[in-house]
Amino acid sequence: MQRLYEILGIPFGFVISLFYGLTGHYLLSIFFLTVIVRLCLLPSAISQQKGMAKQARLQPKLRRIQEKYKNDRAKLQEETQALYQREGTSAMTSGCLPMLIQLPIMIGLFQVNYHPFSMVLRIDSGVVEALKAAAAPFVTSGQNNSFRMELYALEHFREIISSTTVPGLTGEMVAKIELFMERFSLFGLDLSVTPNYKDFSVYWVVPIVSGLLALAMSLYSQFRQKKTNPEMGKNPMMGCMTLYMPAMQIFFAFLFPISVGIYTIMSTVLSFVQMIVLNQIYAPKKVLAKVMIDETIYRRSREENTKKIKAMQNTADEDEQA
Repeated sequence: MQRLYEILGIPFGFVISLFYGLTGHYLLSIFFLTVIVRLCLLPSAISQQKGMAKQARLQPKLRRIQEKYKNDRAKLQEETQALYQREGTSAMTSGCLPMLIQLPIMIGLFQVNYHPFSMVLRIDSGVVEALKAAAAPFVTSGQNNSFRMELYALEHFREIISSTTVPGLTGEMVAKIELFMERFSLFGLDLSVTPNYKDFSVYWVVPIVSGLLALAMSLYSQFRQKKTNPEMGKNPMMGCMTLYMPAMQIFFAFLFPISVGIYTIMSTVLSFVQMIVLNQIYAPKKVLAKVMIDETIYRRSREENTKKIKAMQNTADEDEQA
């Protein structure tokens, strides 16, 4: 499992290192990574938005099915599913998938966070091992010595270089590491700290903000979907959008360092803005009108083609008779 985590950290470490080299700031690097992720997920968001228009279009048909089979629940479900299948949509136009997509990203950032020398600053592996060995005397027996050693070396870097000589560590490397240490914080909060749910502290602000933003986004999404698809309110999976996802974001915010929690907050804010913008650009009425126009054009094209085929067949028949 640890090997899988390390593999996930490699691509994110490369991206964070690239942006850190361009911006010189760790949080800005995370922000640009967040933007890239949201752009990659944009086609899925547009597809979901268009799916909501299909739900609005299906409402009259759904009501007729419900009225016809109101006393036969099994037949009602069967006909409803058949309708969704014919129309190429489903009762749920969104769900927990976005949260599942975020999980490997958070794990990757978790790896980057705990390997600042090797994954972000790209310091030679021999020097990194020497720094980890030099940090060993500063690590207590109750701490995870293997996984967090790079982070411990970063935390005690000034003590290490003042008390020992690290083989291969140049003055340029020292300056690079010290600059990184200055920028590895937000309003005085150490980005490497993982909030402890058993011990209330100022670091709780990250899980709380993350959960509140996720809840606001879920409520807004639920409100929009109920306007276009009233049947959503009867679907028990709606809980996934209203309570489950905010709860999961709070859970992960307590599980990972606050740098990962800040990524989640950035991602949620960008997703919220994206949702509002797409709701204006791809409003259900606009999408439905375009779909109807396209279908009308397609139907007329088929009719014209059918007429041409029949005319050709008639001409061929006349030629044969002649």
